[in-house]
Amino acid sequence: MRGQFIAVAVLAGLLAGCAAEEPTSTQVPAEPDSAMAETQQEEGELGAQWGGHKAVVLPPRARVHGRSITEWTKEWYRWHFRVPADRSPMLLLEQDCGELQDDPVFFVPTYDLDTTYQRTCRVPRHKPVLLPLWVIINDFPCPDPDFKPAPGQTLEDFLRTGAIDFNNGTQDLRVTINGRSVDTRRHRHTSGLFTFDTDPSLVGKIPDPCLTGGEQQGVTDGWWLMLLLPPGEHVVNVQALAPFGSPIDFTYTLRVER
Repeated sequence: MRGQFIAVAVLAGLLAGCAAEEPTSTQVPAEPDSAMAETQQEEGELGAQWGGHKAVVLPPRARVHGRSITEWTKEWYRWHFRVPADRSPMLLLEQDCGELQDDPVFFVPTYDLDTTYQRTCRVPRHKPVLLPLWVIINDFPCPDPDFKPAPGQTLEDFLRTGAIDFNNGTQDLRVTINGRSVDTRRHRHTSGLFTFDTDPSLVGKIPDPCLTGGEQQGVTDGWWLMLLLPPGEHVVNVQALAPFGSPIDFTYTLRVER
């Protein structure tokens, strides 16, 4: 496995996974609060009651602002690698989670230097929230000359296979939102091959030996949740055993603006 082991579940170096499901026509409503109950009933994965409303886990095949959740995972990575090291929430646990965020979806950052941590994020009201649980990216090219597709194998298949095989070693993934368990089995997303551009300052700082500080290609695989959160404070806990044997224990406190 080459690539990046991004603590919160972002291992760069192997990504690409299992889900290329055809998205349904489910859309994020213009008024999220008024549509939460209907979405909750469909998904059956609800957070605890908070301020008269509940946190909602969108179905894995939902479309959000015209894109599938799998497509949004690519945008998460493009943002992840765009923020310079001295401002990166992936490297600085106390950094503002919203650094350089301008998409209609709020991206919760991982912390790439540990597999056990706590983080608090301020979240704009009425923005869907994309939360990585345990995710990786398998990127190319890499300095290792042996890290390349076999003869006749496509780059996409090579990166996808490596990512999926690696992530298949994840054990006992457990997630709670406001104390309520979420069944994550259907929330694994694997992207197709995509291009991203890395800020040069991240090379050698983010634990991904394949980063070049420029334009590269990759595939991402892992478990993600797209959430609708009413105003107030929501606590998400993620626990698992990583493929390389380390315990995973992340706690995110998401404070949605009133």
